[in-house]
Amino acid sequence: MRRKTMALLLCVFTSFFLGACRSTPISTPQTTDVQEVEPTKTDVPLESAKLPESGVDTALKQNKEIIPRQLPESLIGAPTKETVSRRVEYNTTINSRSSEPSRKVAWQYRMNRRGEIVGFEFSNHGGNPILAPRHDAVKNQLFTRDFQFRFDERARQDIYLMVSDWAPARDRVFRLSEIMNTLMLFFPRKFLPAIVNSGGRNILTLPTGEEVEFNAETHEIRRGVLSESPVDLNPNRQARQFPGIDYRGSGVVVRVNSRGVDPRIGTTATVTSGAKLSSCDKGASCNQCQIPSKELWDQTGAVRFKFSTDADFERLLIARCGFSLPEIVAEIAAG
Repeated sequence: MRRKTMALLLCVFTSFFLGACRSTPISTPQTTDVQEVEPTKTDVPLESAKLPESGVDTALKQNKEIIPRQLPESLIGAPTKETVSRRVEYNTTINSRSSEPSRKVAWQYRMNRRGEIVGFEFSNHGGNPILAPRHDAVKNQLFTRDFQFRFDERARQDIYLMVSDWAPARDRVFRLSEIMNTLMLFFPRKFLPAIVNSGGRNILTLPTGEEVEFNAETHEIRRGVLSESPVDLNPNRQARQFPGIDYRGSGVVVRVNSRGVDPRIGTTATVTSGAKLSSCDKGASCNQCQIPSKELWDQTGAVRFKFSTDADFERLLIARCGFSLPEIVAEIAAG
């Protein structure tokens, strides 16, 4: 009888102690204490450091393209001075750069007697959507769209782009008087124009720091802040349109057009700002105005832009057009 009683008591106490041991892990206060333990916080930075890069970070790294810039006209730099000489000097030579391995002419560069690069140029000779007929000098077929960048004496005052479309007259003869010319200035003028080749493209840096990409072989505009439409081959010179080059950047562009003569003389310039103006309700006219070319360029002798500094030009811009020069932060494909 005593043995049965002791066995019964042992079973009761054993069940009690086992139940007590099982109840500890599922108690709510114990779980709260575990979550507040300090070591779990020290693990967070280690885990976050292993997270993959965001899409924005990846895109920024991809946009920062590194392109070797070895040729002097490829180097990006500020103008070396503000004012250019008033003298008319014919002291430059034009040389060609060939693209490897085809040895085709990639562009021509202009050099003065001091060995300084003061311009470069290239031409679309046709056989593409911009200009279907092909240039053939032997047959007197001079179809081209010429791009000429000039920055005499590497000065800020006279940095410009001249675009010329060559089309034949009604009698199929190419004459200088038939050339359709467009001259463009870009502001702010922070840099001298530069050009660099990368694979099948030529990348052009404008004075604003914005870029334009050309097909290295055909010299068609592919992308960037400039766009173009095909050369107008209308035999009627009066109905023919000027080069369809449009600026889509954030700066200010001054544009003048003429047929067969210098666009800077006796014309009217159209000034357009690419910046968004929130304080104006006049639509497209808020960003555009017209100024006689005689107020912008000297009309005799060396035809120079009258405003050697951007600050001087901005004062005229505010007074005549009602807008100022914007600040531009551009990503340059530097090396």
